[in-house]
Amino acid sequence: MTHFGNRRPGETSDIDCPGAECGFSLIEALVALIILSIGILGIVSLLALSKVSQHESIQRVRAVSLADDIIERIRRNPAGLSVYDIGLSAPLGGASLGAEPSPDCNSSRCNTSQLAGHDLWAWERLLDGTSATVTDGNTTSNTVGMRDVRACIEFTADTGRSNSGIIDIVLQWKGLKETSDAVTAGGVVCGSAVSEDKARRQLIVSSYVLDETEL
Repeated sequence: MTHFGNRRPGETSDIDCPGAECGFSLIEALVALIILSIGILGIVSLLALSKVSQHESIQRVRAVSLADDIIERIRRNPAGLSVYDIGLSAPLGGASLGAEPSPDCNSSRCNTSQLAGHDLWAWERLLDGTSATVTDGNTTSNTVGMRDVRACIEFTADTGRSNSGIIDIVLQWKGLKETSDAVTAGGVVCGSAVSEDKARRQLIVSSYVLDETEL
């Protein structure tokens, strides 16, 4: 039989405290809390970085989709290339073309130049995201995921042809974070780029357009 005997105040027995420790001290608890906090902050930072990278990827996918859209419009109407060929100094974006041109080629017959003009207007609305907006109070913003997007179209005709050749679609927009300016290395500039902008992103899609009437 185990005899406990009498204990003085503050004393513990092996039954009360089996082993070498009787629990965490305050310092050990604080150290554990600090380590846990650092781990949580690391996870939050990783999730934020992942979210930014995902959004950057979505922007590029959206830019490729927009470039493909106007290329297909041009291929359906190669005779209007003189209108589509806006060059690099007058970018689309920010409702630069104003109101819808007349006639409305979706409901009326248009010639090649009118159709090209209407295509550019409709494409600019896609660039600006006017068909996908959200309103918060008095502020209306687009949800296409591309900020300050600008687009240029440059056409280089084959020798001896007017509407067959290489078409370059240049899209520029503002990314979420600063990395390096996409146009400072002597590349193509859509519009003006007088100062460095490390958040500027750029995509150039080149394709061949063939006017079958020139064969």
